[in-house]
Amino acid sequence: MQTQSRLKRASKLTTALADEQIRWKENVTEFNEQMKTVTGNVFVSSACVAYYGAFPSSYRLELVENWVEGCKEHKIPVSDNPSIINVLADAFSIRQWVTQGLPRDDFSTENAILVTKGRRWPLIIDPQEQANRWIKNKEKENALKIIKMTDGHFLRILENCVRIGMPLLLEDVGETLDPALEPILLKQTFMS
Repeated sequence: MQTQSRLKRASKLTTALADEQIRWKENVTEFNEQMKTVTGNVFVSSACVAYYGAFPSSYRLELVENWVEGCKEHKIPVSDNPSIINVLADAFSIRQWVTQGLPRDDFSTENAILVTKGRRWPLIIDPQEQANRWIKNKEKENALKIIKMTDGHFLRILENCVRIGMPLLLEDVGETLDPALEPILLKQTFMS
């Protein structure tokens, strides 16, 4: 009786693992295909992080098409439609961002990648305050400081955040910035 039960469980396990083996083989094939184009895809994704900025999605698509064409002209292997989302984000991070309030569309996901992977401080034009909400939720655990340019002590708070590495959200930035921000925006800070 016990032996038959073990045989049944072993049979079920073998069947389940056979299905997994098929999935693993498909993954290996997919990864091998991705390896062929990784250089071009990473190049295009890096260009996206550097240059996408404030461009609308239609122009972003045009940029990617031009970069892909350039890669192909220079014989750099690249996917026909490389995606910054597929190269620089993973499903877990995207789900986490959505849970934190990021809208579910590709444009918002691309923008989140620009914010999290970019080397420059982002200036976010956010009339619906979607990015604002997302950043507040995302950085809540890191003791995010939120200030406005009109706050009386904004420079002192900014300096403290830079000194101790605390995240800061500067809201309601106008067309001109306080010149005191320039060294920080250019990352010209020094340790004493």
